[in-house]
Amino acid sequence: EPRVTPLDAAAAALDRRAFLRAAAAVAGAGLLPTGCGGGTPPPSDVALVVLTPRTYAVFNAAACTMIGPRGAALIDARMIDPAAEADAILARSPALAAPLSQALLVLEFGIWPLVRKVRPFTSLTIGGQRAVVTDLAESGVELKRALYGGVRSLAMATFYASPTSRALTGYPGPFGTGDVTITDGMVPNP
Repeated sequence: EPRVTPLDAAAAALDRRAFLRAAAAVAGAGLLPTGCGGGTPPPSDVALVVLTPRTYAVFNAAACTMIGPRGAALIDARMIDPAAEADAILARSPALAAPLSQALLVLEFGIWPLVRKVRPFTSLTIGGQRAVVTDLAESGVELKRALYGGVRSLAMATFYASPTSRALTGYPGPFGTGDVTITDGMVPNP
């Protein structure tokens, strides 16, 4: 008599119809609103043009995971607002606006196996968000790496363009304007 493993027994009990019901329940759980705050909304003085309040929150949450703890503290304290800067850039770049908005929605509402989570991105802990971002960055799937690369590029550009971030880097700026030359940025820090 052939040996039946627990996995074989579970697979036999799970017919196609039961599998589809379970898959639909998991997919539905990832798409339904959870009431988990949805991240930090934009301040009342920020008038969004391209981003929605939800994609604004997703962008800042993703930026926090990509920038690191010192930068995240500046974003959480609202000393730097990468999402507001990103919205302004996207308003001037309509060709980028639609793909980045879609990427943020996939990051927020995409579920496993496309994105390694079942709850909205903004409802995850910072550790959970880091795990999702790391999975995107290290994936063998080009689409996942492209999603990561697009969001990361804009997050880094908007964060480090802020004068407040210059204390983290130790470099003056912005370069090429006013009294700050590009040569000033090439001087090594003591």
